[in-house]
Amino acid sequence: MREKEWLLPSIVLTIVTATAALTLIPSVSGLLPALAILPAWMAGAFAISTIFGFVWMALHGVKRPAAEAVAYLSREKRKLLFVALVMLLAGMNMVSFMWVKPLLNYLVPFWADPLLAKWDAILFLGHDPWQTLGWLSFPNAGLVYHPIWFLLMIGSLLIAAFAPFSSNRSAILLSYFALWSVVGPLIHSILPAAGPIFYERMGYGPRFEGLDGGPETVAVADYLWSIYANESFGAGSGISAMPSMHVTMSSWIVIVFFVFARRWLPIAIAAWLTMFALSIALGWHYALDGIVGAIAAVVCYLALAKLFRTKAKGGLDFRLTALAPNSTLQSRQE
Repeated sequence: MREKEWLLPSIVLTIVTATAALTLIPSVSGLLPALAILPAWMAGAFAISTIFGFVWMALHGVKRPAAEAVAYLSREKRKLLFVALVMLLAGMNMVSFMWVKPLLNYLVPFWADPLLAKWDAILFLGHDPWQTLGWLSFPNAGLVYHPIWFLLMIGSLLIAAFAPFSSNRSAILLSYFALWSVVGPLIHSILPAAGPIFYERMGYGPRFEGLDGGPETVAVADYLWSIYANESFGAGSGISAMPSMHVTMSSWIVIVFFVFARRWLPIAIAAWLTMFALSIALGWHYALDGIVGAIAAVVCYLALAKLFRTKAKGGLDFRLTALAPNSTLQSRQE
């Protein structure tokens, strides 16, 4: 089974991450809240797949969409089962990250906020970037930043899971797991920061007192801070600015569209720009959090693409062509 080249490492990463949480978490009850996200994750995958299928049939003039859907389910049941299992594993991997994320808050003390704020100001020529992007804190911006990102990630995983097997596809799917299980926690541990929205609460002063992320952002921030201050656990809890996983995974989404859905790439890039800007405007992240996350996503994918391509060619070709203009054609041929 060719799928095992990315599937087995992904399973291992998920098990290792979950095991680390089980070993270090003070109470098993702390694991339960994050599990509540998994049903929503699978429901989102089912809804996106169903809507896409019926829209596709409508655009192609299928006269009996219900009958065609039943026939497709019967004909492709093994493929659909495989995709469902991939989505379940991906959801469990993200949940395991959410188990580890609050643990890092207590195991790795925050110290990097002043440093990141200073670097941001240097990068923006003496100005804090939130002051430049604050106008993007529009009503319900928090709903765009969280649920829309969540759905985009699910949709991109479905695109990759349904795509034909290739070295690029293996790299994309494994990089999803590597980013959550390895890259995110590792970078957080190197530069542990709470983020601009918690800057004053961490005792660093009023530098971000004028930042206004809107009522949704304030409510979520208060929820996260209460859990952090009480050293407890909750659904989606844990504070982590560096790297921005929103921007990291949005960068991964751009890679998915670049390889498998090139005609829709401008939409993916627009989504990336929106998430990057909102991560700053709403106060969750420093600009460097998103920049580092984006670089990490690209480097992770390129390294895995090179590894899988070299393996597929028997180790004779070490050229990195993952982002060549004809990579879509190559992925189909491989």
